[in-house]
Amino acid sequence: MAKVIKPAKSRRLRDRTAVPKTKQAKGGKGRKWRGFATDIVSTPLAAEMVRSRQVAPPRPPGQEPLLESGVLAFRYEGNAEPMVLLISKKRSKKWGIPKGRIPAHLSFSESAAKEAFEEAGVVGRVSPSAIGMYRAEKSGANPLVKQIIEVWVYLLEVTEALPDWPEKGKRATRWVSCEAAARQLREPVLTHLCHRLAQG
Repeated sequence: MAKVIKPAKSRRLRDRTAVPKTKQAKGGKGRKWRGFATDIVSTPLAAEMVRSRQVAPPRPPGQEPLLESGVLAFRYEGNAEPMVLLISKKRSKKWGIPKGRIPAHLSFSESAAKEAFEEAGVVGRVSPSAIGMYRAEKSGANPLVKQIIEVWVYLLEVTEALPDWPEKGKRATRWVSCEAAARQLREPVLTHLCHRLAQG
């Protein structure tokens, strides 16, 4: 049984990772994020992807980016190649990965695992460090003002897909091959990571 730990208050990139423990919410409607257990991906593939981390070019001076973290979630189906989880974006018909802002009381990896649970209902083993980083523009309350976001990506090997989760019904989810994911994820860093995942 995994040892339960308290969330760290630091927002530094750390080697400790987390997966959510869930409980049924009041009234039976969905599940809530509740605590963390140490559980990490420790395969040669994960170690190699962490060592060869793919990151966006240095950003020009100016506006400070908003920090987010997310997961490239995958699972194996039989002896086939890994399948990658995609989720629909709220404001467009494009596909993306589970990601979101990092609360002050969570580490980057804890936040990434939390987003995977909340947006797609999956839990599993998370890489000990980020495997990539990309930047994108995001519209805020004023659509004319664009905010730069910096997304740190973690590898999540899914061990369970839950029947209910907080954003169920708000987003579509789909499992696709690494090659299909590389075509549908428009960020070059994510495309590269999908190709690398396919190579095993």
